[in-house]
Amino acid sequence: MFSPTLQENGPAKGTRSSRRRQRPLSAENSVQQPKAKRQRVPLSETTFANPDAAPETFEVKSDQIDLLGAKSDGIENVGVPRRELSVRFKKPKAGERPNKGDGSVVLTQNNAYTVSKLPALPDRLRADAQNRQQGAIYSSSGYALSLTHTHAFVWPYASTASSPETFVFTLPYPSKHLSDPLPLGSLVPPSAASDEPGLVVVMPVSGKIAYWESIASAATLDFIRQQRNGVEDAISGMFSGEHVVQIVNAETSGFILVLSSGRLAYMSVRDTHGRPGISVQFLRNGLSSNLGAFFGNIRNAFTGSSSRTDIAAARAGHGSNVGERVIVAVTTKGRLSSWKIHRGGQHELLADTDIRDKLIDAVRNVDRKSQEFTPDSFQVLDLTFIPRGLESKYIYASRFRKDLMSEAHTVGSEMQHCLLLVSHTDRRQTRYAVVEVLICADGIGIFSVRPLTSYTTPVRPGAAEKPRLHLPRPGLIAFVVFDRAVVVASMGSPPDSPEVQLLDEAHILPASFEDVIDFRDEDSLQVVGSGIEEPTSNDQGQDGQRTHRFRIKNPAVVLLLQGVGTVRVAVTDVDRFTTSTPPQITAKSKLEQAVFFGVKGDNPLVFRGKRQLPFSAQDIGNAAIGLSNEILSSKTPFISNIPASLENNLRLRISYLDGLIAYLSELDVEIDAVTRWKLLYNAEKLAVARWVWQKHEQFLEERPQGERTVVSQIVAWIHETNKTDLNMAAGEVDPVRHWFIHDVWRFDIFLAWTYQIIKIIYTKKVVGTDDEITRLAWEAATLKNGALFEARQFRLMRAREYGVDSTKIPGGNGFPEPWMATHLIIHNHKRLIEFCFKWLESHPPAQESNQTIKTLLESIRALLPALISQHLQSLADQGSWASESEIPEIQARGKLYIQAYQEEVYDKVSRLKDFDLWEEAIQLAKEYKGFEALAEIVVQQILFMEQKAASAVPQSVADDIQFHAEEKKKRMGRLFDEYEEKFAFRAYEVLLESSGVQAVLDFPYDRHGYATRFLRTKPELAKISWINDVQREKDLDHAAETLLNLGLSREQQVWNKKIELSLGKLAFLAEEAEQSVNGDGARSATSDVLAKTNINLEKIEHELELIKIQDNLYSTILPIIRDGVDESAELELVLKEHAVLIPKRQKALYQIFEDGMSRLLKHEALHPATLIDLLTLADLGEKYEDAIADPFCLALKVAKYGLKGEERAKAVRLIWRRCFVRDDWKVVNQTKNKGDDAQLELLGNTATYHTLFAVYEQRLSDEKFNPFVKPSECLGVYTEELDRRFSALDDAAQKKILENMKWEDDELRTYIEKARADAWYLTTKEYAKKTVTVAFSELTAAGKSHVNGNGSAVSEDAARLKRFAEAAKDSGSNGGGLFGV
Repeated sequence: MFSPTLQENGPAKGTRSSRRRQRPLSAENSVQQPKAKRQRVPLSETTFANPDAAPETFEVKSDQIDLLGAKSDGIENVGVPRRELSVRFKKPKAGERPNKGDGSVVLTQNNAYTVSKLPALPDRLRADAQNRQQGAIYSSSGYALSLTHTHAFVWPYASTASSPETFVFTLPYPSKHLSDPLPLGSLVPPSAASDEPGLVVVMPVSGKIAYWESIASAATLDFIRQQRNGVEDAISGMFSGEHVVQIVNAETSGFILVLSSGRLAYMSVRDTHGRPGISVQFLRNGLSSNLGAFFGNIRNAFTGSSSRTDIAAARAGHGSNVGERVIVAVTTKGRLSSWKIHRGGQHELLADTDIRDKLIDAVRNVDRKSQEFTPDSFQVLDLTFIPRGLESKYIYASRFRKDLMSEAHTVGSEMQHCLLLVSHTDRRQTRYAVVEVLICADGIGIFSVRPLTSYTTPVRPGAAEKPRLHLPRPGLIAFVVFDRAVVVASMGSPPDSPEVQLLDEAHILPASFEDVIDFRDEDSLQVVGSGIEEPTSNDQGQDGQRTHRFRIKNPAVVLLLQGVGTVRVAVTDVDRFTTSTPPQITAKSKLEQAVFFGVKGDNPLVFRGKRQLPFSAQDIGNAAIGLSNEILSSKTPFISNIPASLENNLRLRISYLDGLIAYLSELDVEIDAVTRWKLLYNAEKLAVARWVWQKHEQFLEERPQGERTVVSQIVAWIHETNKTDLNMAAGEVDPVRHWFIHDVWRFDIFLAWTYQIIKIIYTKKVVGTDDEITRLAWEAATLKNGALFEARQFRLMRAREYGVDSTKIPGGNGFPEPWMATHLIIHNHKRLIEFCFKWLESHPPAQESNQTIKTLLESIRALLPALISQHLQSLADQGSWASESEIPEIQARGKLYIQAYQEEVYDKVSRLKDFDLWEEAIQLAKEYKGFEALAEIVVQQILFMEQKAASAVPQSVADDIQFHAEEKKKRMGRLFDEYEEKFAFRAYEVLLESSGVQAVLDFPYDRHGYATRFLRTKPELAKISWINDVQREKDLDHAAETLLNLGLSREQQVWNKKIELSLGKLAFLAEEAEQSVNGDGARSATSDVLAKTNINLEKIEHELELIKIQDNLYSTILPIIRDGVDESAELELVLKEHAVLIPKRQKALYQIFEDGMSRLLKHEALHPATLIDLLTLADLGEKYEDAIADPFCLALKVAKYGLKGEERAKAVRLIWRRCFVRDDWKVVNQTKNKGDDAQLELLGNTATYHTLFAVYEQRLSDEKFNPFVKPSECLGVYTEELDRRFSALDDAAQKKILENMKWEDDELRTYIEKARADAWYLTTKEYAKKTVTVAFSELTAAGKSHVNGNGSAVSEDAARLKRFAEAAKDSGSNGGGLFGV
């Protein structure tokens, strides 16, 4: 059966014999087929003529009949004409990283392992990825095996060809139903006559067995048919419903078949002479209690009853002698058995015991979380052998029993050192662990337990393959393979330290390397087979087995991943696990995997959404920042430093940053705002770098070959400390590309140099012509504006993705400085704008004859608004960031930037009108709320158009311009509506300055009365405002208020003040009259209005009284200054005449008097205190009494009308003190040898008497006028603190004034203490009062006598007082009062 036939044009195939040459048994079969050889043809011109042709594939076909009546099957060469190299390398997809040498594509890697997809995969498996399949990897031969219901595929899985040489076998006994278990198969180590392995396939349900001694000849079954005496081709003794679930390679002894009933059978494919021959026998005793004989129990076979035992796994290990194998099997419930198998099937039971409880206790003692699960949920999933005969460094680094791993236990010992994969499961999750177990004659020992904490997904019921545990040499890394995940766990022992010892005593396992590799959750994607790769040694292996054909440096597990191909998970450097610092899973490594490998859409690995990272939010944030920085500087090994296309390099790095923030967003961790802003800033820099590179290429195309662009110039001129050095010895000769690869993170420095490069080139005359400067300036302006615009657009579009607010730059609390708004960028941006201003002014585009240069100048002009916009935004960003800083210096800088922002909005935006960019300037001013600039530009544009219309000819042109000017006025009115007072007030200011008050009052598009509000809110415009109130608003009340405020507070000229107060008085009276009478004459004015009006009228009257006193004083000195030629001369004459009473030593008082008199001569409205100083310090003798009867009384009236509260009280005390010290009271007090008349006459000549007389005279008409203060009450006034007029003076000047005040105080104190001034004051006050009273009474009586005819005489005392008053007047005193009328 299976006799080979050759397909046309197929390679020749033949039978390969066993090691012994067979003699023919009859003439019928005496003629042997020639030995099969595959013909090879050398390379020729047609070798690669059809690169898409199918590879060299060999298919073994068989009719679906049993072996007893088998027909010969043929070997077909499925494919097109033969060639020696049928290699079609798959073109790598974008983003794939081919591994060096083997053509594999790296799917992910970290510091511990690398996951790669091997290129070799049969085309039929690649095309038919949906059908069920299972297989295995045989690294010893370098082949992979995959089985479907109908075919078996064998190919060299490590081949560099994407479509490798494949052996396809059509199975002789295909499954009857698609739901049947898939066939089981295994490669058989090659015989002595062949270099290729054989293949054995077992049909699980029927028990049929097919065997090919060599996959190359594929004719062994036909040979067996010819020599089939006593050869079995099926499993005899299978129970009804029983099927094979596992085939275990126990070569060179044979194979172990595991059946669903729990029985194990030994299968051999060679006889004792090494010839092909299939035999099967069941193992006695052990896991199934119903096994009674080698071929099973016939009764059980007919009845179908068997005690089912679910075997988790069976493995074959080396025995103590050559040709022996030890079989270890374990059930899911924890029953463990072992046998020793000899060639030929002889076997003996070594151990059979239930270790379930021991396993549960051991796991729970180490893994506390497993205690949350019920014991019933415990299962054993798989087992494997722990390697022996290792190097001492690996033994010392392992966590397993070191004495059991040494060479001494590899020979002559029947102890089996195993590792079990166990689990506890509930509905939601599963806890996995690996347990070290020793099987020996004395019993079973349980040692180390290693929980698997990173993977908790329960085993999927429909998985194609059960979980597999692999522990390749040197036993430091375990691979736990699930259907859609692989757990890589370190089996190394933790380092010796006190902390580790404490954890060990507490039964807590110290953290060691463990990671999960997840595959996508797709129906067609699952692990269907796996195998290990172990580091290659110089020997071929025990029992003469040949090793694989490629060298392996580190342990690995190779997966058959349905829907993908062959995937290798290889440890990067296993020796690192023997050091004191073994690899660890870090937050950064997990981010690298998700970022650099998760961006590929066809990557079968999944990095997101499966499970959370076991790191804190801070750790993840710090790792993200570090990774982002590495991407910017290309310091990660995942980014090429020599890209063929820098554009693609930048695009790829941008995609990495996009993947990073997308991954962070999917994680259930709260990344702080500082980290998010740092990540956003990095992403902005990379996006800008890509845009700048594109512009650089554009500039290169527009320049002659060899000329350097502004980008080249900037990179060349940036200081060496701010860029990565070129390694010329290593061939790095392109500084621009080098900068964009390594220094993008310094992009703020790059942008700052856009002006510096122009400054250097222009000032140092690096280029020869203005045309070159023009092109350079255009490139710099384009670059600066575009880069900042791109960055801000990126922020605007991506801010939500990064979880930040794009409208506000945060500061303080560690927030980074906005890279687009650093001090250098802002400063140089401002200088660049100013340079463009000056360059355009000195090189007007309209005057340029060279069309190319003219276009560049026009482009620079057109860029000005955008440049200014970016500059203002940078100022705002820097001000926002710095003002929130906790550092005082930065806070102060922030205030300066905020102030500079306001200034720059006005200055830079307003300058645009000089380049006929009116509309652009208006838009900028509106955008940045620069209402001062907006108002000025809008008004100036209207005025400019009106002036242009006035001089335009012909009239139609003038009318058109005037029409547009009128439209601009209407727009100005709309801006009033939109921006209200913020715009309207400044617009009126500009209009007032440019066209006068009439333009303000006549503007027709003010629909909200902003002109009135503008005038009313500007005190300096009160002189216009009251006119507007009267004429436009008809508001007499507000006009009166305006005039009153103007006269009281703002007017400096006394004459203007007098007029304004008089007009205000008139307006109040008019308003009162208007409100007092309604239309029918009835009175309707409220008491509140009348009271308010009366108060205002009283204020006006008081101010007019003060003005009257000031005018009176000025009229008094007017005759003296008529001879003065100028103001200085006039002042000198006044001081010479009226400052004689001020002692020369009292210079401060003299200065006060001089300053006040100077103001008086200039007709300034004097402060009441200043007027008091003039009245109380001036010498106004008898020749001035007609104008000023008593200056001290006038001063008291000034205090009454002009001052209030404490200030008035102090002023009254000052006036009386100066009045009291005007006379010598010691002389008055000397009454010795004086008569009454003489003493009375002396007293009447004093200033005190005349002042008291004038006060009492004033009281006749104003009883509230009561400014009496005795001398002792005047002491201390203004001797410690001066009035508010002098608060602005320095300390020295104030001290001098205080000294003069104290001099006055000392003089008065002397009079009080030595001359009884207080007593004389009372006496003088009494006589002054009597004089005024008697005189007023006699005059009144005289008037009545004259009227009534009553001629009664005047009393004697009254006559004496009258004569006294007349005598006082005649003696030249300054009295007056009634007698002076």
